[in-house]
Amino acid sequence: MSTGKEMVLKSPDLMRSTEKQRTISSLAFFMICVGMYVQLVSFIAGAQLYPALSPWTIVVTCVFGNLFVWILLVLTGDIGLKHGIPYAVYIRAPFGYRGAHFPGLVRALPAIFWFGFQTFLGSMAIDEIFKVLFGWSNFTLIIIVFGALQILNTALGINAIAKFDWVATPVLIISGLYIEYFLIKNYNLTWDVFSIPGKGGISILAAFAIMAGPQITMPVNICDMTRFMKRGKDESFLKLNKGSMISQFWGLIPAMSMFVLIGMTSGIATGEYNPITVMTKVFADNPFVLVVVLASFVIFAQVASNTGQNLLPPGYVFVNLMPGKIKYSTAVIVAGVIGLLIRPWIFQAYIPTILLIISCLLGPILGIMLSDYYLLRKRKLSVEDLYEPTGQYGYFNNFNPAAFIVFIPGILSGLVIPDYAMYVSMFIGGLFYYFLMKSWIIKKYPQKELL
Repeated sequence: MSTGKEMVLKSPDLMRSTEKQRTISSLAFFMICVGMYVQLVSFIAGAQLYPALSPWTIVVTCVFGNLFVWILLVLTGDIGLKHGIPYAVYIRAPFGYRGAHFPGLVRALPAIFWFGFQTFLGSMAIDEIFKVLFGWSNFTLIIIVFGALQILNTALGINAIAKFDWVATPVLIISGLYIEYFLIKNYNLTWDVFSIPGKGGISILAAFAIMAGPQITMPVNICDMTRFMKRGKDESFLKLNKGSMISQFWGLIPAMSMFVLIGMTSGIATGEYNPITVMTKVFADNPFVLVVVLASFVIFAQVASNTGQNLLPPGYVFVNLMPGKIKYSTAVIVAGVIGLLIRPWIFQAYIPTILLIISCLLGPILGIMLSDYYLLRKRKLSVEDLYEPTGQYGYFNNFNPAAFIVFIPGILSGLVIPDYAMYVSMFIGGLFYYFLMKSWIIKKYPQKELL
């Protein structure tokens, strides 16, 4: 094992959360979850799955797809609640001190891509608002300013994100319900529409995967947020995670179902799936309502999800790349600027391929995390060793060979079954990791938690 004396693993932004830093209540976390999990991608999915699937089937697959995500979120969120550490630090345990940079970047780089892409969508809505109100358009300026405001909000930390979501969540719920009501009333839709059979062309399992897709990356690093939640002294799983379970259940499943339902209703009523196109078409005769809806529904949804899902994670990952040399706030700015400079919207035609690559890489990481934390370590960690360059997580030259070897069968399995790449690679990755750790790595590199 390498001595690792040249490494620096400590930084104020990466250290274990103190009780004083745990300021997020269960209610505040619920507000964060609604804002963070509501995405326009869900709206689009709801619209595009009809008429291949019946309306009832779309809603049911949404509920069960996100129920699966909720279970994963609760399981990995325990890392932050129990140990108070971010994803970039925890991942040192299964991957090694230097090996942790790889899964960190696998989570951070797609997030940066999606930050730029979602900022592009939000900027389109703002551009429409300025056209309606002032007959003026400057898309380049709008995307720069809109991106900068999101970067600033995230750079100020979890409490700033929470404050924004206290406003965003009720606005999203109220505006969403109004849009659904308006569509049903003005397009004369009745409950009979839910009895329309699907025409086929897509399986229920595929729809399940599609519905879970927008949030499936979050279980990887949800501990970045749960580490700031208030908690009791009882560390048994159910009692420790009760607040997280409730907050994320109500913040994820009803919110996602609402967005999918609105998207599906929009698709049935207008034949459109792009939310901005839908709003512009539906409220064309009332510019004032159009402005309010675009501002509240589209823009708030983009900002609320972008800050928590796409800027906060790479912030911690970049800090871990250079502990002590870069602050979290600076790292968020760097991540945001990169997300805008690469102009991810020009790659729209390649999004299915991009999603497949991300799924094949993130699947094994999530499988490794669950296998390592629950099956091997039984929720125990030597937190002191996570910050000690000569600690037990050095393995072979600060890389854990088992974690990297399992990427081969994990990625291959995802490529063989692309529609379910995330889930198959997660299962295969976790299974192979457990086998290699038990039969090889633990015997060669003993772990305190397992003695």
